Amino acid sequence: MSSLQWILLAIICGAIEIFTLGFWFLWLAISAFLVAVAIRVGLFLNLESQLLVFALISLLFIIFTRPLALKFFKTQDTASNVKALIGQHGISLSNIHPLEYGQVKVNGEVWTASSNQEIDSGARVLVTGIDGVKLLVEKDVD
Repeated sequence: MSSLQWILLAIICGAIEIFTLGFWFLWLAISAFLVAVAIRVGLFLNLESQLLVFALISLLFIIFTRPLALKFFKTQDTASNVKALIGQHGISLSNIHPLEYGQVKVNGEVWTASSNQEIDSGARVLVTGIDGVKLLVEKDVD
């Protein structure tokens, strides 16, 4: 393959990386570009050596630098389901006793809740967990 073909492969892998953002094709694109530079300098003449170096560089990049890149570019994922309620504050709408259910209002929604302590109606509560479709709450100390 010529250096132009390797550069074309690098561009294609780079474009795929832009749409997938998985840090897989980035290393393939960099490896293809490095092979293109090496061909331009005159280091590799046959296809077998080009493919071997491409595979070796890609493998080394994926093993040693991908975990670092993922850690560096880690996004702050926010919980978007019911687990997002953990740590939220709410108001008890009814008395909650141990082993009995009551109701709490969290973020404008009414939920069935349980607690291992006595909570009076109107008390501020903190969501500590989820049990099926019920919230686990405790008295808020703030």
